[in-house]
Amino acid sequence: MTTASVESPVATNVLAQDTVSEHANFAGEEHLVIFYLGDEQYGLDIAQVWEINEVHQITRVPRTPHFIEGVINLRGQITPVIDLRKRLNLPFKEHGRETRIIVVQVNDTRLGIVVDGVREVIKVPGNMIEPPSQLVATVNSTYIRGIAKLEDRLVILFDLERLLTEDEGTTLNDIKETSAAAIA
Repeated sequence: MTTASVESPVATNVLAQDTVSEHANFAGEEHLVIFYLGDEQYGLDIAQVWEINEVHQITRVPRTPHFIEGVINLRGQITPVIDLRKRLNLPFKEHGRETRIIVVQVNDTRLGIVVDGVREVIKVPGNMIEPPSQLVATVNSTYIRGIAKLEDRLVILFDLERLLTEDEGTTLNDIKETSAAAIA
């Protein structure tokens, strides 16, 4: 499989770091990869991002949760892929020219997340980030760790640590091992 990869020099081979807890003070500066789903923009801590790839062949895996697209072979390593639209119960959208797989490290698991597109990598001062408001009472607020107030827009900071339940994380690891064994 051929992958076109856009690698951030800051993110290349950086191990995952702890994300800011829900009660943390957003001090200092955060480096974020900004991506979008529909009209909403989201930010990921760049320390959790390994690389960004165009979407190519994703191998489906039977009997998996609806939001798991399948697996990809990333330079010999089997990597599970999650469709973030499905995970967040957003309306279906066909993959397009700008659709990307962001390969991230969550705890001890490397996985890909499918997003509509990636916009940029930015630095945001900590004083421009607020914890999620109690007014943000949507179904998807579980995955929000803060809101970055930029000059021209708001960016929702995504909490990858909460993306999967413990059981779902185990399922992903099982898929990875089973798929790797089938290829070997």
